[in-house]
Amino acid sequence: MENFWETEKPMTADTGKNVIEFFPDAGKLSISKPNWTDKEGNEKRGKTVLLDLAAVASTPAAVTILETVLKTVKGA
Repeated sequence: MENFWETEKPMTADTGKNVIEFFPDAGKLSISKPNWTDKEGNEKRGKTVLLDLAAVASTPAAVTILETVLKTVKGA
């Protein structure tokens, strides 16, 4: 079985401090620290956290947190 991040092209935003990727088909949202370069010059992915959006949707407290975050960043 293939991994969704290998088969699905996400919507991506790089804030300079984080990389946010939304995988709508898989129902996942990832938030990563910025990529970094090791001493051999290889680019490495920053540490990443993955949210399962089905689990978030089924947890009212999690939905409330995300709604609050969006209101905050939009300045509402």
